[in-house]
Amino acid sequence: MDKAYRIAGICAFLFLAACAEVRPFIDTRKEAGQVAPVGRSTPDRIAVCYNPLWHKQEAARKLADAACVKTNRRAVFDADGTKYFTCRLLTPSVAFYDCIK
Repeated sequence: MDKAYRIAGICAFLFLAACAEVRPFIDTRKEAGQVAPVGRSTPDRIAVCYNPLWHKQEAARKLADAACVKTNRRAVFDADGTKYFTCRLLTPSVAFYDCIK
């Protein structure tokens, strides 16, 4: 019986993990019907969620640069740095970047 629970747990995890985003992404979540974001990113400060086991921080910086280029600026690593275990399960780290001229 214990083995059946273990197999069921692994299957549930794999099913949920298949639906999860594992690539780095910019945290720009919005509530349905709202204009203002509820995610951590703003036009001046970009928050990139990523998993340091699978992606280097360089991938996060490239995403932040792409977001800052839209306003003719560049991304610089923020003084807050990186926070761990504050994003999603498979992308637990979030790196902050400031958009500067």
